[in-house]
Amino acid sequence: MENLNYALFGLGTIAKNHLLSIKSIPVIYNDCNFKVNLNSLYTTHKEDKETLGKLIGFQKVVDKIDDIENDSSIDVIDICTPNYLHFEQVLDSVQHEKNVYCEKPLTANVYDAAALLSKLENVKAKTQVALVLRFLPAVAQAHAIIKSGVIGKVKSFHFEMLHTGYLNPSRRISWRLEKAKSGGGAIVDLGIHLIDLSRFLIGDVERVSAFVGTTVASRKLENSEKLQKVDVDDWGYVMVTASNDVKGFIEVSRVAVGNEGTRLFVYCTEGSIKIDLASPYNAVIFDLNGKQLYIDDKVFLGDDYFCEVKKLYPDPKVSMGSMVDLHYTGLLWFFKSILQNTVPAGTPTFQEAYKDQLVVEAIYKSAANNGELTEV
Repeated sequence: MENLNYALFGLGTIAKNHLLSIKSIPVIYNDCNFKVNLNSLYTTHKEDKETLGKLIGFQKVVDKIDDIENDSSIDVIDICTPNYLHFEQVLDSVQHEKNVYCEKPLTANVYDAAALLSKLENVKAKTQVALVLRFLPAVAQAHAIIKSGVIGKVKSFHFEMLHTGYLNPSRRISWRLEKAKSGGGAIVDLGIHLIDLSRFLIGDVERVSAFVGTTVASRKLENSEKLQKVDVDDWGYVMVTASNDVKGFIEVSRVAVGNEGTRLFVYCTEGSIKIDLASPYNAVIFDLNGKQLYIDDKVFLGDDYFCEVKKLYPDPKVSMGSMVDLHYTGLLWFFKSILQNTVPAGTPTFQEAYKDQLVVEAIYKSAANNGELTEV
């Protein structure tokens, strides 16, 4: 049995999702022939987190990144820190010949992402960004259906990701609400997933026209009653023109009380596809008369990407909820890529994540110019 020595940067909510995923691999994945050893945890709050880190199973808890990057036994570093820290942490980790899995976005802005790729141009390490909606089985089905042309050519689409937690004004300032640390608000936090899916399913985004807004204009500091202005967006509407002149609409919100959900609609010349994160295993397909269409399995089984996602994604009987299931599949995909020394088609690599950030940058430029049509 092969071993992967794993190190984690950060221990916030998303990091805990990653840990739940990793610990579940030998329980859920029937073909597991490797072990992920929880070697080291890096945290800036060592005194507070050391006991928890050891209880989780980490051999070491450290407050100096060098202790991990200089450890030749470490195979994988998983970066779950705030966005503004990604550039240096990713760069140093890869330059120390570590395989790196990084939470989205790759960096806090597209200029750092471009600089990072330039510096890492000739590295051999495997890299992946947690753009995990690619690994939803229903998305993999849509990928196969669109590629097959069984319901014609894509003409338009409507993607929406609507959350609610930021409408409450008592929610205090955090790094996600500071542009210098996050790179943006709902567009960066949620929209990047939908941008990535539009590129993955539809084609490269060429032009955008966007509007963004902030509903709660100021919030209290974390440990103070003093107010600070919020300089990131709570919601965004984006008109997209993709390759082959496909038009689409992307809506994101962190203040959509009463309408939470992630839903994708793809409209083709001979039918349509509906995906709802609440029903992750199957896309719903309609023919040109609006009747539900049941696609022959050959369409799916002939698509390598669909077959691999189906093999890895947890069976409904052992589902941990779509959030953890998606991270589980993304991390398992990455670990297998390292062990097999491959980069399977469809992997959300650093290069793919950079292309998503080019779109984010164009969206913010358009919004700053009152929705002006902006080239990507």
